[in-house]
Order: sequence, then structure tokens, then C-alpha cells
Amino acid sequence: MRIKIWGARGTTSAPERRNSRYGGNTPCVEVRLANGTLIVLDGGTGLRPLGNSLQREFGERPVVGFVFLTHFHWDHIQGIPFFLPLYKAGNLFWFHSAGRSGLATQAAIEGQMTNPYFPVKMDVMQAAHHFFDLGCGSINVNKAIITSRPLNHPQGCVGYRIQADGSTFVYATDTEPGSPDHDRSVRDLAQGADILVYDAQYTPEQLQHQKKGWGHSSWLEGARIAQECGVKHLLLYHHDPANNDDDVDQLVELARQQFPSVVGAAEGMRIDLYGGAVRWANDGLAEDRRCARRLRVELPVYVRWRDLGGRQVETQGLTRDLSEGGIYFTAPAELNTQQTMDLGLKLPEEIMPGTGLEVRYLAKPVRKEKFNEIPSSAGTAVGVAARFFNFPREAGKSGVAV
Repeated sequence: MRIKIWGARGTTSAPERRNSRYGGNTPCVEVRLANGTLIVLDGGTGLRPLGNSLQREFGERPVVGFVFLTHFHWDHIQGIPFFLPLYKAGNLFWFHSAGRSGLATQAAIEGQMTNPYFPVKMDVMQAAHHFFDLGCGSINVNKAIITSRPLNHPQGCVGYRIQADGSTFVYATDTEPGSPDHDRSVRDLAQGADILVYDAQYTPEQLQHQKKGWGHSSWLEGARIAQECGVKHLLLYHHDPANNDDDVDQLVELARQQFPSVVGAAEGMRIDLYGGAVRWANDGLAEDRRCARRLRVELPVYVRWRDLGGRQVETQGLTRDLSEGGIYFTAPAELNTQQTMDLGLKLPEEIMPGTGLEVRYLAKPVRKEKFNEIPSSAGTAVGVAARFFNFPREAGKSGVAV
């Protein structure tokens, strides 16, 4: 299956420049099965760009999709009135929720499009659309087993586990730890998952005090669940609108101290899952890569990452070009590009004699390819394009090591 994040922000959209890397749209995740089945998780503002993408992809062909809503708070349904495929005759969508009758699900979705909240009613949408209540159990959707379980959130919420194409993807947002039954539900969903998308809106300190009872979780609880349940990769999700990109980076780094394979969910992020194998990409980086001014330079680069056992692994490569926001370098083929890595650029002695200066960056690989333009004595190599998550900071801090 192929997963794409269209919205990762929680509570309300935050389309600000300081949030450009992780994005400002509210929850929406697209899942495509190998057989072409379209599954959509939540209908926040990220649903609007998904709809535009589907229009371009399908053209005059009909779009058929299965929409699974976790609950009906505005940040999870407010993209539905702006989802263009719903306005086109010949398209077909099934809306699912858990814990409500089909009629109640329909009323909740249509309610946001009634006077005085919206100028047109849902009945102007020409696509066929139907509403179903799942209860909390499992159903088969075109060879995908989709399981729902209740989560701890004001006015109710559910998480989903999708098993298809030999892989398992879990979507568990809007949940607060502390309720034994709901904590058990989350762990039932997460057991052995290849990818766990988990609510990490607040810090552990916020959950103990001013945000207690608000229905959200933290990076620490996500890391605990991932460890306990044998999760391969954890995606922190439902980012607080008050947190900018740097804030989310810091939460991700804290989570990695407890569980090594953690990434912050970001708009444009794509994850390919087949037979348990994971491949990452990010559509949202393409424009930045084309527009950034590049410096052609060859410098030694030390690449460090942590394996699944939490041990630090290091290899050496060579930069090929460098820009304000990213890097392209070559490295030995065994380099693991499935997770964020620490890069250290070593400045040559002829540039900074006697200093041994190393500039360090946190970077997320976005592309890996074969690279043959190296001497045969260097062995097999790959070319890696990566996006910087942070910029060098002053000496004595983690950004620069002297």
C-alpha cells in the first residue's frame, strides 16, 4: 500500500511560513492499495488538496473512494465541503464512522453545511455518497482488513488499523493516555505495525497540567507504545498549531532518545509499504530543491544514524552539491536511508588550518539512487539527496562540533 500525508496539523489549520516543512493543513491521510483501492482517513483541510490531486489524476474517469472518519470535530471534517470530487456526477464515496448510526453520521457531516455555517447544502454534491456505521470491529474493503477501536477523546473517537499488501498501517490520533481500556485499545491497534501514526500534540508536562483532559497525547507516550508493541516506525502527528517546525523537530529528537525510528509527519510525505518493506519520499520538497541556489563542492561528510537496536552507526561520504536547505552526497551502498540522519561536514585543513571544524546538520533523505561516477577502488556507492531539518548553530551547541 502507498500512504500520503495531506494534513498533519491538529485543532486548527496553521498556514504560516514557520510551519512550512510540516505543513498547516488539518488531518487527512490517503491510502492506496496495490489493487488501486482509495482509502481516505479523516477529512480535515488536507482533504481539499487531495481532491484537487484526484481531479488531475482521474480526469473524466470516475473516482471511487472509502472515507473513514475518526470523529467529527471540525479539524477532522472541515475539508469535506471543499472536496471537489464530491461535486462531480459519476463519482462514488462511502463515508464510515464508528459508534454512530449511519443516519447520525450523515447528520454530523451534513450539519456543517447548513445555515448559517455554509452557503450550500450537501445535496448539491452530484457524486453518489453513502454513510455507514462500523461499530468497533473489523471489515474487509477490497482485500484490506480495517479494524477500528475506541480512543480516549472528548465526545468519542476511534483509531484504525489497515492490513493489506502484506503490511500494517495504524492511524491513532486524538487520544489521551490514562484510561486503561482506551490505552489497551491503542496497543491492540499498534501491535506489530509497520507504521504507527500517533497523536503527539502536547508535551508530557502539558498533559500533566494545563492540557489534561483535552484528549491528546505526547511524543513520550507514542515512543512507549512503539516499543511495547514492536512497531517498526513511529510518525508523530496532529502537531499543535502553536508549534513551529523547529518545535516539532525538538519533539522528534526527544522521541528518538526513547525509540530510534521516529519521524514527524509532514504534508507531502509518502510512504510505500509492501510486504513490510518501507520506502520514504516527500513530494513537498520538490519545489524547494529546484529553486534553492546550489554550491558545487566536494567535502568529506560523516553520516551517522541509529539502527533498530538504538546503536549509532557511522559511514563516510562525499558532498557533490550543497544548498541552504539541503545536500546531495555519495556514500557506500549500505547506507540506511530509511530514517533521519546526522551529517557532519568536515572542513579541510587548507580552508581552516588546525581547527578540525565539523559542521553538523540533521537531515531527512528524500531520494536515493545508484551513483557510478566514482573510482572503482571506492566500491559501490549511492547518491543521496537530503533535506536539512536544522541549520548550524554557534560553537559549543549541538549544531556545530569543534
